[in-house]
Amino acid sequence: METKIKASHLKKQAVLYIRQSTMKQVFENTESTLRQYALRERLNALGWPDGRIKIIDSDLGQSGVKADRQGFRELVSDVGAGETGAVACIECSRLSRNSSDWGRLMEICALTKTLLIDADGIYDPNSFNDRILLGLKGTMSEAELHFLRERMNGGRLSKAMRGELKVPLPAGYIYDAGGRIVKDPDAGVRNAVRLLFDTFARIGTARGTVLFFKEEGYKFPVKTDPGYHGGGQDWRTLTSNKVVSILHNPAYAGIYSYGKKYSDHTIDGKKIKKNPESEWIVRLEDHHEGYISKEDYYRNIARLEANNTSKSGSVPREGLALLQGIALCGKCGRKMKVRYTDTAARSIPYYACTDSWNTGEKCCQSVPGEYLDAAVSNMVLGQLTPFAISAAVEVEQEAIRRKAASDNYFLMQVERADYEQSLARKRYMSVDPENRLVAFELERIWNEKIALFAQAEADLAGHNREKNAARLNMPSISGLGSLDVDVREIWQDGKMRVQDKKRIIRCLIDEVAITKGESSVTLGVVFKTGVTKVVECERVKQIWEAWTTSPATIEYIRQKSHAHTAHEISDMLNQDGYTTGSGLCFSPVRLRQLMKQHKIPSLEAHLREQGYLYTNEKAESMGISPYQLSILRDRGKLCGEWKAVDGRSTYMYAPLQYGAEQKGEAR
Repeated sequence: METKIKASHLKKQAVLYIRQSTMKQVFENTESTLRQYALRERLNALGWPDGRIKIIDSDLGQSGVKADRQGFRELVSDVGAGETGAVACIECSRLSRNSSDWGRLMEICALTKTLLIDADGIYDPNSFNDRILLGLKGTMSEAELHFLRERMNGGRLSKAMRGELKVPLPAGYIYDAGGRIVKDPDAGVRNAVRLLFDTFARIGTARGTVLFFKEEGYKFPVKTDPGYHGGGQDWRTLTSNKVVSILHNPAYAGIYSYGKKYSDHTIDGKKIKKNPESEWIVRLEDHHEGYISKEDYYRNIARLEANNTSKSGSVPREGLALLQGIALCGKCGRKMKVRYTDTAARSIPYYACTDSWNTGEKCCQSVPGEYLDAAVSNMVLGQLTPFAISAAVEVEQEAIRRKAASDNYFLMQVERADYEQSLARKRYMSVDPENRLVAFELERIWNEKIALFAQAEADLAGHNREKNAARLNMPSISGLGSLDVDVREIWQDGKMRVQDKKRIIRCLIDEVAITKGESSVTLGVVFKTGVTKVVECERVKQIWEAWTTSPATIEYIRQKSHAHTAHEISDMLNQDGYTTGSGLCFSPVRLRQLMKQHKIPSLEAHLREQGYLYTNEKAESMGISPYQLSILRDRGKLCGEWKAVDGRSTYMYAPLQYGAEQKGEAR
């Protein structure tokens, strides 16, 4: 084999490549690392002195499957530059466990006449027999990794099928001494998890849950070590992403799962994607004690999906439209959106089917929402009233229970802070006084724990003050007998939040189909129980319809226009109680605009059709000046009919011929 090594190889450097797959192997499997470094003596024996041996060990802790290893790139660069006479490694699997990378390295070595050396021998890539042997070794190296991975995955899957494979646990769970999943023994952690699920069940949104925790000053436990052994926990501010993650975690429903995610290798690199529940590898129900039932788990997921406005409905918002998210178009079946028209006094909601706009079609229908909301509210109140008293008692009892739960939260925070500051004190008191650096650090920690304990006591005192103030304002259960009357007043007095009204409606109603007719609007109400009900509502005029002058007024103007001026007609309209569409009194200017819009001829137009002449035209036909004509008219010496057609002294004259004596008399 040594005959393959020529003087041209010895003139160049030899590269010794060293790699271990994981950092755990680097620290624990030290014998393999020592064997790889010992290969340097083999290179010395083959003729390369220490000065021409380059050791590349920057890939310690890197898997051979990866192609972007820094040390491997450096090795390929040196070989491609023709500066390397030989590449040495303990075995070919150290260089690569990927056939494409291994084949590329062999091609470059063949072009630059670089030898490959391992513990078994020396190989020349330009030799046919050596190329076959190197190719076989590269293939076996990749296959070996495949076999190892399959054995490990098989054992892991077998253990997971029994529910014994340890997986990272969320907050609220730990592994006991026997490896079983049990609830966290810390009562504060358990209560925080239960409070989160109770709050979401009551509010219905992830953000609402976060806002509730923030308003009450609650924190949520987060594991600082997400591994299998649990580790410590830190109390942090709750976030919406954390709430969504917890609600989607089946472990809280007592379900053991494995294979919820998979790795997808693409051109852009490896991506982690989620499997649908039907494709989970392992799913074991009732595996451990859950914080919620299986039904609650799926109900929470469905609720989150319903809150996604891009996929389905929407959460109750602050808008005035009570049917937001549950209104359907009775014509096409699409979900109707809410639009608002702002006026000087208020904001008016509209339910509009606008999905057809995407295809260039007209809007199916648009209906004012105020009277529809009123009709549905009356129907809901009619359903609520018989059960108002019993429901109110349950609500007050639930409020008392939640207050008790919040009491436990603050009390446990005080107990935990007291324990931690006591523990810090013991550690500080037991330290050797001579070890000042440690003593200073322990003293600092003790001071921090004392401050946290004082803050926890202050939070408890503030909570007690708020609870006592709320107790003074809370009505007693004995005073709920008249609630069947008060519930309607509470609903309509304007103090009840719109979001709460929407939640109450959604508890009873699944969807409302709206169909607009010429004179009425039909509501098809589908209740949660499957019962349906049809409600007819008189159609309220649109804003433009409400501002339009009534047909009776238009007809009145049309009848009077052939014999009366705009001033006369406006006076008659006001005397008879007619108004404009906006409720204003008539004036000559408003009347002329209205007549122009409805194409009603004025008195002037009627007279013109009959051949009446204006002053200048009449004077010209008589051979006199307009001034002389006005004198004849004023003195009553003008023969024929004449009329004033507006308030600006505009006159029109009947088309009659006059004699010469009129001319002379005018002179």
